[in-house]
Amino acid sequence: MRARLKDFMEQMGVGAVLEPYGTRPWLVYDSEKSRTCNAEVRMGPDLDEVEAEIQVTYDRPEPGKPSMEQIYWMRARPQVVDAWTPVQLRIKGEDPTTKIPDWETKSCALFRACVLVLQAGAIPDFDTLIAQEMNDKGGRTTMRGGSSKAPKIKPAALLDMKKGGGF
Repeated sequence: MRARLKDFMEQMGVGAVLEPYGTRPWLVYDSEKSRTCNAEVRMGPDLDEVEAEIQVTYDRPEPGKPSMEQIYWMRARPQVVDAWTPVQLRIKGEDPTTKIPDWETKSCALFRACVLVLQAGAIPDFDTLIAQEMNDKGGRTTMRGGSSKAPKIKPAALLDMKKGGGF
């Protein structure tokens, strides 16, 4: 996945290109479960790096659990001039980049899905959204065969086109 910065920001659900040191935050508090979900997209000082993060902070964490859980962290950079793509990803502490085809596009879709729930004033069901958006099916690099290469044309077959020989 490579996208212009404006398109990349739209895929992340930001809606505008961030300035240097710019931040786009989302915050929802769930009083019933005493937890806060914070999502944020940050632009680096030199316009050469974007970070996105989702965290859940618990007012009263369960015994043995930390008070803060990082759900999502992603870093994106331009690979060439104005062609942005994610380069690192962590979801619930794990690196899915070697297991999931087209993880770059899917990671942006996951972040955007979480943002849409936060904009509705709720804390996302992360396990469901991760299962939906970060599946290992599809994408442009599946291992199921098929090819995007053009067929090889045999010149000798072209000479026999009048006889119905075809390629």
